[in-house]
Amino acid sequence: MSSLLKTMARYEMTASWAVWPPATSYTRASDIYFPAAGLDEVLHARSIVLGLNPGKSKGERKPWQNFHTGPQHNDHFLAEAFRDTEHWGAYMTDLLTEVNSKSNTLDLSMHIIQRDVAVLAEQFQALGAADPLVIVIGRKTAEAFAEHESYLTDALDLPKVRWVTVPHYSAANSRVHGNDPAKYRSLVMDALKGA
Repeated sequence: MSSLLKTMARYEMTASWAVWPPATSYTRASDIYFPAAGLDEVLHARSIVLGLNPGKSKGERKPWQNFHTGPQHNDHFLAEAFRDTEHWGAYMTDLLTEVNSKSNTLDLSMHIIQRDVAVLAEQFQALGAADPLVIVIGRKTAEAFAEHESYLTDALDLPKVRWVTVPHYSAANSRVHGNDPAKYRSLVMDALKGA
């Protein structure tokens, strides 16, 4: 087992890594389970992918399953976006801990976000992430992250957190990515150019 997998094991039910089974491209039909073996040279904390909150999954949640649940959540879009990039192997987690597939019903009150940003800071510290690029997924995540970024900079003793927003990959955002993983990849690559 990878040393980073061991280090981060306490978060395995809500977080994951930007690693999927090898493929030349990822589509709705791709098998995108988390391949837990042989990852010592792959996993890293140079970049961290940050969603808003874990979505509900069908059946029992498995370790490192977040962002690897299949076509119902468009997770193959993320696999395609990070395929063959320096962000392959990045840690993936969420800003909020609430498991909920309806983002418009999330509790975004100040004390909830502050509590969850504290959990996020703990994850960064456990990773040993000195100055990672945080890849923030979607507008709602970016707004909440921006409001509480100072807590994270204080907790990590950084003058500033390096972060960039990429579009959300959900089907609800198809007006942006056209429900096309290749187009989504292009949008993500464009957003990451200046990071």
